[in-house]
Amino acid sequence: MQTTLRIPDDLYREAKAEAAREGTTLTRFLAEGLRLRINQKTAKPARPHVFRVYDPGSPCHFSDRDIRRIATEEQEKHDFAKLGIPRPDAS
Repeated sequence: MQTTLRIPDDLYREAKAEAAREGTTLTRFLAEGLRLRINQKTAKPARPHVFRVYDPGSPCHFSDRDIRRIATEEQEKHDFAKLGIPRPDAS
């Protein structure tokens, strides 16, 4: 289809130069620009990510001291088992 467009002179010169740099015609350059603009508007916007929310449940009844003691005991158990020797306090 042929049509007449009114384009500012400076924009026309920029578009014509850019089309030449790309090795294409001004017609193809403008058609590609129009397609990009139309596709940009019709593209669905990205849906926001929905993060899962977990219920923390009941509060922990261990004190900081208890947690450190348990962690140390578990680490020692692991270390001794990895070395293949029984824990000194294990009967």
